[in-house]
Amino acid sequence: MSFSLDDPLIQSLRGVLQPVVMDDDSHIPKRAGQRPASVLVPLVKRDEWRVLLTRRPLHMSTHAGQIAFPGGRTEAGETPGAGALRETREEVGVAEKDIHLLGRLASFNAVSDFKVTPFVGVLNPQAEIIPCVREVEEVVEVPFAFFMDKANHVPRTIEFEGISHQLYDMPWPEAGNPSWHVWGMTAMMLYRLYERLNP
Repeated sequence: MSFSLDDPLIQSLRGVLQPVVMDDDSHIPKRAGQRPASVLVPLVKRDEWRVLLTRRPLHMSTHAGQIAFPGGRTEAGETPGAGALRETREEVGVAEKDIHLLGRLASFNAVSDFKVTPFVGVLNPQAEIIPCVREVEEVVEVPFAFFMDKANHVPRTIEFEGISHQLYDMPWPEAGNPSWHVWGMTAMMLYRLYERLNP
């Protein structure tokens, strides 16, 4: 890969992320009917560090049209990290050998009855992005700095499991398309990353 593991951003991320290898059961679903899933927060070094995001097709049965990270349900016998890598290969065509996992964020309880573990990884900038047309309508790379700028965090409040939660939407104007409105769990993961890097 044509980036250095000594890059300041990579060093900062390694300092705030949890280890890739899990030594606890925090990622294991505890609620009845809840299923395990994992996603990759993919970073790639171009002219600057960027975050790769996908837009799901409108024909999808769940989360149609939403902005998301590559990811999905963890298969039986598969670790969450391996699941995130497999889903990234299946959705955007980047092989496991072209992804370097840096660590993970704490798992999220999704409204769709998944317990989702996000991993942060760096893509080989030479790797070709080949979206799976069944699962990905479009791919965009947004500057990482955009999501780390609090001025781009639009607050809103939702109710989940009887509790009010403060969330942040992150609309990306440069895509020139209002559908590139980063919200929901994708925005929550990015905001949690922002909090880790800006304590």
